[in-house]
Amino acid sequence: MRHLWLAGLGLLLAACNTTSGPVATTGQAPTAVAQSQELPPIYEPLVDMHRVNPDKYRRDLAECRQQGAPQEAAARQAQQQVAAGTALSVAGSVASLVPVSSFRQARTLYAATDTAQAVGGSVAEGGAVKQDQAMQDYVLVVNTCLMHKRYRLLR
Repeated sequence: MRHLWLAGLGLLLAACNTTSGPVATTGQAPTAVAQSQELPPIYEPLVDMHRVNPDKYRRDLAECRQQGAPQEAAARQAQQQVAAGTALSVAGSVASLVPVSSFRQARTLYAATDTAQAVGGSVAEGGAVKQDQAMQDYVLVVNTCLMHKRYRLLR
């Protein structure tokens, strides 16, 4: 019974969405732009700051990040998919430790935990591929935007 309780607690903690920001108090749902501004950036470009006005650079960087907002949202969504797949796989692993009293229950539990681990691994792998591609697209958009604004990128 203790193992089942721990597995349920693990699933509950894994299901928490830790990337969402505070909810707007106006009664309206927060927009994707408002949420992305509350979250820390997922990429910080490496720019030669010699003879660069820091205030102008911050404004330009914010504008370039705004242009890459759809790619950033896709990367964050894929990151959540990886976390959900990993949580499902871990839940399958933990559930396999539940003691059972009969062979039929053991066979059913084995099939369920094996399926949960396989599906969780597949979901996590697919999310990792999507996250990598979305992150590359986001970096490309931000870097290209900064280069068009005459900043010298070091990487």
